[in-house]
Amino acid sequence: MSGESPRPTLEEARDRLRRLGYLQGGVARFVFGRAMADASGLVLAILFAGAIALALAETAAVASTQFRYEESPRAVVFLFLELTVVALLPAGLFAAGVAVAAARSRRPGRDGTALALLAAGGVLAVWLVGTWRLVGGSALRPDPSSFLWGIPVTAAALLAGVTTRTAFLARAFARSGLLPDRPRRAILLVAAAVALSIAAIVLATRREPVRTATPLPSPRKIPVVVVGIDGLALDTLHEAGENAISGLLSRGTIGWWPARLASPAEIWTDLATGVPAARHGVRALEWVRPWGLPALRPPFGTAWYFRGVGLAAGSVSRAPVSAWERKTPAFWEVAASAGIPSLAVGWWASGPWPGADVVENREVLARAASGLDVDAVAIAEFEKRFRGRSVAAVYLPGADILREDPARRRAALARLWLVLDRLIVRARNGEFVLAVIAADSHPSRVSRGRLFVFDGRSPGRSTRIEPFDVAPSVLARAGIPAARDLAGRPAGSLFASGSLETTTVASYGDRVAPPLPARRDTDREYLEKLKSLGYLN
Repeated sequence: MSGESPRPTLEEARDRLRRLGYLQGGVARFVFGRAMADASGLVLAILFAGAIALALAETAAVASTQFRYEESPRAVVFLFLELTVVALLPAGLFAAGVAVAAARSRRPGRDGTALALLAAGGVLAVWLVGTWRLVGGSALRPDPSSFLWGIPVTAAALLAGVTTRTAFLARAFARSGLLPDRPRRAILLVAAAVALSIAAIVLATRREPVRTATPLPSPRKIPVVVVGIDGLALDTLHEAGENAISGLLSRGTIGWWPARLASPAEIWTDLATGVPAARHGVRALEWVRPWGLPALRPPFGTAWYFRGVGLAAGSVSRAPVSAWERKTPAFWEVAASAGIPSLAVGWWASGPWPGADVVENREVLARAASGLDVDAVAIAEFEKRFRGRSVAAVYLPGADILREDPARRRAALARLWLVLDRLIVRARNGEFVLAVIAADSHPSRVSRGRLFVFDGRSPGRSTRIEPFDVAPSVLARAGIPAARDLAGRPAGSLFASGSLETTTVASYGDRVAPPLPARRDTDREYLEKLKSLGYLN
């Protein structure tokens, strides 16, 4: 038509884009030339820029929240390389979509900027959401490295955005001869500044890991025994054995809290450490381990690979939860570090610790032929090792494992009643303080977790506490000052008057233990045992 402007030449298009501010950088000029030459140039440019940016965002989330990566630059580099390969798929899909949109666009300036914002914003969102999810949402506890990672991530996000917009403009011009009619605005820089501001606000609440001196205890003469029982449905009694156990435990003082649904490993590590999963790091029974790298929780948007394609291809393996992933010391580890002889049998995410006798959960399960035998093995190990220990803990999951097998569950509850009755009598006689934790990892909506305390002949009472109060209460009763940075506080009303240590320390610090060699065969056997007992699908 006579009213239409003639299509500009390539040189005229380049000159106009330079004047409008779209081709001011070397990267933009390079991308424009390649994308003009062929549609594959658009796809490849966005593919590589997007994959690198996404991989860097995911690596940043892992490196600033999962402490085995915080301590290993080598692991971070190799994780980035693996994630770059993983990110090729979503980046390729996005590049293909940009190519289709460029061929149909009638307003390339507006459409290209919108897609550039989507590319840059997506990368920044992966970083922010990934960090948030991996560290535990509202209970963030990052260190300054989280925000420092924002510098390269933002640079990569801007590169992805600029590459997307330039490639889009090149293909739109090649197909239709259309060019933007307005100067380039710094909208990508504004978006990056907003994202960094949000990150600064969110991550500024985080604090540096604390490393402190060992607390000086004033040990008590009477040991403290902790029995953890998983699977007792004390709020919906329907088994005679459960009713009997409830009546037996109700003779002590009772601290209770509303139960919540989570994996057994997370619930019992909350109780053992006095802090939430955002602090201690243990959430699931199963992690993933990229080839040659420490185990990790899959970063945001990568579960399809780490829990699917990677497992099938053999580049990723399953890794059971262990003390390797736990960042906060459990109460028996704090006690052992303070010079108090300690014992722990069967607890999730437990492992060797200087000064403590620890029988790991995997060791107990390996020796149990069925769910009915798990408690028996744990109790036998506990009784064999208890002598001379001032803080001793045993975890008994039989009732939880056997919840779908009523006959065997009744037998397990009957055996458990005998054990508890014997321990309560000894506690009443002053041999030790007994703390029984009943926390169901498959609770109903009305379920409560409970801490039953038998401390001499103190009168029974019921008090609302928090699950995080358990660990500092046990430690304070053993004469160890409570740490002020724990989520819980000693529940003095549950114990004999004046028996708890009242002094405090700033922190117990992070759990720092010598790295353990990977035990691939044992890991596979442990995972198979967890699966056979119904913990894993």
